Amino acid sequence: MVWAVGCTVVGLGWALRSAGGPLPDAESWWLALVLVAVALMHAEATRPPQERRRVAHLAVERVDHGAAWVLGGALVLPTALALVPAIVVTGRGLVVREGGRHVVDACTLIAAAVAAHTVAVASPAREWVVEGTLPPATLAVAAMGLAGAVAAFWLVWRVIPGAVRALRGTVTWTRVLSDGDLLVVLALGVIAAWSAGVGHGAPLVAVAAVATGVTRRTQRIAELARERDRFEADALHDPLTGLANQRGFNPAAALALVADQARRRPTAVLMLDLDGFRQVNARLGHLGANEVLKSFATLLRGMVRRDDLVCRWGGEEFSLVLPGTGRSDAWAVAERIRRSVEAMTVELTPTRGAGIERVGQFTVSGGIAVSPTDGTDLATLQTHADDALAEAKAGGRNQIRLTPAPAEVDSPH
Repeated sequence: MVWAVGCTVVGLGWALRSAGGPLPDAESWWLALVLVAVALMHAEATRPPQERRRVAHLAVERVDHGAAWVLGGALVLPTALALVPAIVVTGRGLVVREGGRHVVDACTLIAAAVAAHTVAVASPAREWVVEGTLPPATLAVAAMGLAGAVAAFWLVWRVIPGAVRALRGTVTWTRVLSDGDLLVVLALGVIAAWSAGVGHGAPLVAVAAVATGVTRRTQRIAELARERDRFEADALHDPLTGLANQRGFNPAAALALVADQARRRPTAVLMLDLDGFRQVNARLGHLGANEVLKSFATLLRGMVRRDDLVCRWGGEEFSLVLPGTGRSDAWAVAERIRRSVEAMTVELTPTRGAGIERVGQFTVSGGIAVSPTDGTDLATLQTHADDALAEAKAGGRNQIRLTPAPAEVDSPH
């Protein structure tokens, strides 16, 4: 935020200082007006899907195609007007969006326009784009200047902020350094700049039409991909708790078992069952019982490692696979879960009256089986863990039972 706002303050100050010189000519004012007009046309024509995409990608790096007009203005307009498209595009974006992240995006985009314009005017690039012709001796320098201006725009707009987000783990480095949407923006920006120098900017209308079609197509592809990912995720996850269901859990569990066998490591399989869930259902109702299941799922996610697998097996029964875990460690994990369930409270909103009701007094029973002692495939291990779970239920509930340990292994019992 400090970097983006600082760059923007410097850039605006630089533009205002330049505005104190000779006024831009009428042609420059006209090009600035046309660029702003086509930018607003493009934004309004693609707004509904863009907003849907923005809402769906709040935590994901996203490229706005409207930045193409900002780049085009930075390449073709004089210094006093170079930031006009950037200010209009970002100002409109801030009106329809909320949150500090959008302020940072707006400031970064303005800073990127400053960087691109600085490189363009420091070389024959802007003259080449505006005039269309240059002496042959300077064409190579102008081409390098244009490439440098585009690279500066990309660096300031995407790479530096993206690197910060990549270091924080919110996006991947691949997403920062290579993105199809980004290439579309850069290409459209250069095309817009060249079009502005022809026929008083008349071709910009055609470029805006093409840009609108490209943006809508990109948005549609992104929406279809998002829907596909959502359907795939829904097919593999329990809709209530968000945990994997059997369809998503079984293949991953089988792979974990095979990997541990190849490394000659044990694998623990746990079967857990919330005690007296019928009574819980009768006491709290279906909605309250669902909140208990969701709270238990959240508890499980917070108590396992990244590589551990958690599944809602069915009803109030859950299954866990703990790779590289022996009997004593599995026992310790299960006991921590059991004690945490004893202390678990669930917040419920009563159907009548106001306020939040906190309910507790929940317990869980569990059974543990360990590979390769109790078997080497998931079905066998779960059968043994279920037998141990049944013993825990028969023994009074709220306890963890292990399958019988081999003679050379000491059981926690």
